Amino acid sequence: MSGTATNVLLAGDIAMRSATLRKWLGQRGCHCELVTSFEDACRALSQREFNLVLCQYNLRDRTAFPLLDRLEGSPSTLVFSAESRRGSRWLPVIERGKRCLDRPLLRTTDLPVALGKILDGSANTDIKGHVALVEDLQQFSAK
Repeated sequence: MSGTATNVLLAGDIAMRSATLRKWLGQRGCHCELVTSFEDACRALSQREFNLVLCQYNLRDRTAFPLLDRLEGSPSTLVFSAESRRGSRWLPVIERGKRCLDRPLLRTTDLPVALGKILDGSANTDIKGHVALVEDLQQFSAK
């Protein structure tokens, strides 16, 4: 994703509270837009193309699940986040427009390496790990 500015949409409280994440993205030359609700995320997605969408699964007005259909076929990568007793977990679900529900859950400590690979365009499409099915998203979002 080099050459032009990388647009990143941060949706929900988890991404917005993380000044470290925003600073890291800024240092990589990313332009970040912050929203808090599903409605705001849809509005932003209709106005601009985003390379990366980091979205809390449970937004204040609904779940973010419909973003899978919205971003499938686009050049965007979508990563859901949720808080658990063990801290935040991150789940890549769309990679450059293709569903990738076979990715392992990521801890916050794993996020910089995974996002670096996504932003550099070198994410390994053959990552083997926990197979995340649609039913797993409910468990993923449980606090």
